[in-house]
Amino acid sequence: MRILLVVLALLLGAPVVAQQPDPVANAKRVIAAVENLLKERPNDPTLWFFLARYQSDANDKAASVAALEKVLEIGNGFLPTQGDFKNVWDDRAFQATRAKMEAKLPRLDYAPTEFELDDRMLIPEGIAYDAPSKSFFMGSVAQRKILRIGPDKVAHEFAASSAGLDAILGLAVDSPRRILYAVSTSALTAEGEAKPRNAVVAFDVDNGRMLRRVEVGAARQLNDVAVARGGRVFASDSASGAIYEIPAEGAARELVPANVVRGSNGLAVSPDSKRLYVAHSTGIAVVDLASGSVRRVAIPERETVAAIDGLYEWQGQLVGVQNVTTPGRVILMTLSSDGATITRVQTLLSHHHSALDEPTTGVVTPRGFFLLAATGVTHFNRAGTIERAETLSKPTVVRIPLTR
Repeated sequence: MRILLVVLALLLGAPVVAQQPDPVANAKRVIAAVENLLKERPNDPTLWFFLARYQSDANDKAASVAALEKVLEIGNGFLPTQGDFKNVWDDRAFQATRAKMEAKLPRLDYAPTEFELDDRMLIPEGIAYDAPSKSFFMGSVAQRKILRIGPDKVAHEFAASSAGLDAILGLAVDSPRRILYAVSTSALTAEGEAKPRNAVVAFDVDNGRMLRRVEVGAARQLNDVAVARGGRVFASDSASGAIYEIPAEGAARELVPANVVRGSNGLAVSPDSKRLYVAHSTGIAVVDLASGSVRRVAIPERETVAAIDGLYEWQGQLVGVQNVTTPGRVILMTLSSDGATITRVQTLLSHHHSALDEPTTGVVTPRGFFLLAATGVTHFNRAGTIERAETLSKPTVVRIPLTR
């Protein structure tokens, strides 16, 4: 799920609550938290970007622009959006700096549309693919259901809210075992957060029968799910940062405790199933699945791999979907032989693509990377209703070629 900025405050360690009554006071708390982190990582462009974002919220235009100038000096791959920088958007100095940032971004907008759905009120977030049946699966946040889109590109209901589903986020298919795993969470609304329900639900890919529902009672907001070769299943909890393993039998097991990885989101497993990569607020962490130890993945100077929503393994590399530090881009990250360092970051698709409207996740297939390019996820509010429905795009999936 796209990282909500009020939640991001929590992820950065600021002592705020979801229903903060004073947005300026909230922003100042986050600013203090980011400034503390900058003492440890003074040349981290992502931290400077978040600092600029919250200085905008605090109505400090000069400070926001100054922080963005620092981003421009030390980092690549950033572009503020109007929604996140609305308080400073009309400032002439801000627009001048933003123009310089945009000029540095490569234009890579080739990605043909694979299909689009007519139901604009779906609010999809997760997508998965089953190669044997050539079928996509798409989850709905607003309608609490899962759709199946076959080779004919026609959508059919696969699992309905009547199955006890809440908002559907991450999806993953275990094709050898014919299982679709789905994250179901109530925590996206204020009412649901007060009495949270978080579960990973398993369905038979071929007939839609629910096989198992694993409640994760300790979770605050489950987000993504990933399947390792051999069938091990993992889920992230973005609100607490915890990572869980969902065993074939029995209760969920905490693999990484809360607050070790702040803002855990997308998950990807190494080809040998020894490492789990976790996208988080300010970068990527790697978990040793034998010991449970966690370390931050090193990245090249000036690059950013922060705020990745969907994260995927492809031929020993990582594919990531970013939607907070830019209006949306897809990147390919080359890993070192030991998997501990990202040696190169390449843009596969830039924000210039006309279909991009709050991209969230994607899926690697034999035909390339299929991106859920238009979702409308930020239209879904804490009351569980859809704002500005008339401006929603059709849910759209585009295909990005993957080549060596």
